[in-house]
Amino acid sequence: MSVTERDAELVYAITHRGTVPEPPEWWRGAVFYEVYTHSFNDSSGNGYGDIRGITEKLPYIRDLGVDGLWLTPFYPSPQQDNGYDVSDFRGVHPPFGKVEHVQELIDAAHDLDLKIMFDFIAGHTSDEHPWFKESAASRDNDKAHWYVWADPAPDGGPPNNWISSFGGRAWRWVPQRAQYCYRPFLASQPALNLRNQQVMAEVLDNMRFWLDMGLDGFRLDAIQCLSHDSELRSNPPARATENPSVGGGPNNPFKQQIHLFDRDVPEAIPILHQLRRVANEYDPPRVLIGELADVDSSRLAPKYTVDNDRLHAVYDFDLINRADTLRDWTSMLHLRSRYLMPGSSLNVFTNHDSPRSVSNLMPKACAAGRAPDAAKLLLFLQTTLMGGAILFQGEELGLQQPHIPFEELQDPWAKALWPDFEGRDGVRCPLPWTREALNCGFSDSETPWLKVPHDHRDSAIDVQEQDPDSVLQFTRKLMRWRRTMPMLRTASERIFEDVPSKVIAFEREKAGDSLICAVNFALKPTELTLPRSSLQTQFSRGEIALDQDSLTLGPLAVIALC
Repeated sequence: MSVTERDAELVYAITHRGTVPEPPEWWRGAVFYEVYTHSFNDSSGNGYGDIRGITEKLPYIRDLGVDGLWLTPFYPSPQQDNGYDVSDFRGVHPPFGKVEHVQELIDAAHDLDLKIMFDFIAGHTSDEHPWFKESAASRDNDKAHWYVWADPAPDGGPPNNWISSFGGRAWRWVPQRAQYCYRPFLASQPALNLRNQQVMAEVLDNMRFWLDMGLDGFRLDAIQCLSHDSELRSNPPARATENPSVGGGPNNPFKQQIHLFDRDVPEAIPILHQLRRVANEYDPPRVLIGELADVDSSRLAPKYTVDNDRLHAVYDFDLINRADTLRDWTSMLHLRSRYLMPGSSLNVFTNHDSPRSVSNLMPKACAAGRAPDAAKLLLFLQTTLMGGAILFQGEELGLQQPHIPFEELQDPWAKALWPDFEGRDGVRCPLPWTREALNCGFSDSETPWLKVPHDHRDSAIDVQEQDPDSVLQFTRKLMRWRRTMPMLRTASERIFEDVPSKVIAFEREKAGDSLICAVNFALKPTELTLPRSSLQTQFSRGEIALDQDSLTLGPLAVIALC
């Protein structure tokens, strides 16, 4: 595809967002709960969360009021990247259970009227996958072209300058073939050649294996890496602030390039078409939600969701990584309102790859001892902005980001970039169920894979169950109210510009109905003028004073009016 054709495709994508059907699909604007399989609930006592442990706690997830859940990888894996290095797409890693336990989980979720999605990694495998072992053995075996191989450059080095997300060259030398293998992440995660239709057929059949069990869909990992430039051209250098990325500290060399040829390439779109066709084989069609990172996600997301033959929705890191101030955040929300189709994106304030939202986004409130109030504000904002949402486990408790000492780290990314980057273990710590129990009730093991931070004990679920003002009880109240406001799933959005600097305010509108939402990030009262008078409060938290068209929000207060 020429540059002109590529530009034309992008223009088409951002100017033809499509229309929301009536009634909207179940997934559009839905709220999902992300279960980090390793750390949710250990039913076997081996120190790892497991499938049966999730099944045991489904009533807890249902009672939050979410629409469904998403599980992080549980497939067989050497666990070099906590399961994102898969060695068998049709099995279960032994510490997590068995395939029959997965069927029990799917059935139990549906019995509780919960939708359920699994993580699926289409773009790469573990180097311990049988496919890679065969492909790496020679240049003339049956799977010789199943991965991305390239000859050395004339000087013997890698074929281009591509950098791994984890730092270092994105190429691994394999002596058996005297070639380099492309690996966009860890050296143990070689990239599949999805343009090879034999490979693609196997990947699609692996999806069908789980969909045939009744699974409602997949969260697709790292869709920006499904393909790459066929000519293997080197990336140009980046200028400061030009390149949004997943993270990894300011000194990660990944940020020193514009990832023009190894991320978000046109060759990925035909791959999405094939993935979508599999989802459409089922009745009702299964759902594909793609993780979009390392790129300008808010502008590019429509390209991945346009025309009903790609993804249903995207899930990105823009609201986590691409703003340093509240004004930056407001600007980002303006951008998203302009480009994104209602319900085709999911608001994410944290996940298993980023710090806890209350610590990351509202450190001053945490320092002032107002972390629970800040957590409530973020939960309200996340679930009232245009689109759906994914709540990472523990966000409903308002957990703060703990410090993990180097000797306890499990995350390979943190080990590679320490101390510049503390890694992802802090957000991945086990969920605290019971304050006084061993490992806060997560596991009976004396040596869990990660410890429950001591600071999380007072935020345990059993403690918050007894406190009507807890973040957990607020989450349940908020989600019950959201279910009474179906317009929040698909209404358009207008971000207000003329508001105080510490306020985010916006209007959701659909078919003549309007809902105005406002949140005060300040630690002192803030007054703003509403666009019209005689509005009635529909939901609020904190100190509120409403007088005709004048509204005073107390510290960290939130309100919805219509």
